[in-house]
Amino acid sequence: MKLLTIISFLLVAWQATAAPTAEQPDRNVAFYNLEDGVGLKGFDPVGYFPGHGDAAIQGDPSISATYGGVVYYFSSQENKETFLGNPTKFEPTYGGWCAWGMANEGYIDISPMVYTLHGNRAHFFLSRGAKARFDRDLLTREADADVFWESESGEKPRL
Repeated sequence: MKLLTIISFLLVAWQATAAPTAEQPDRNVAFYNLEDGVGLKGFDPVGYFPGHGDAAIQGDPSISATYGGVVYYFSSQENKETFLGNPTKFEPTYGGWCAWGMANEGYIDISPMVYTLHGNRAHFFLSRGAKARFDRDLLTREADADVFWESESGEKPRL
């Protein structure tokens, strides 16, 4: 009976952290860089993209949405609706960890003010130096980070 209880607990814990979605059945938020369940340190994930702000914009906690176990704040209702229409386009890569860190097989916190957009991918960095090193050989570093992220989290990288 004790073993059954432990197995049940582990299954519930896994389900709480895995948080799969239709677009991302391998999602594993246990590896995400979150603060009290909030992603991107409260910045609007849509605001970075052209036509939606083109900048790092602090989100408003009263305009929030939860997607796949992560809470995101938005600067406007329009950005929230845009996000909910295609969340995997706007979520940060590598669970919100520094892309340079991921490329070098490590977990490093980010500054949401330091980022690179590459297609539909938003890469975040700890510093301008880390960003410059990543951007210098973006395709190689991105591939390295993708491999490490998948090996660690079990998630396929967002493309």
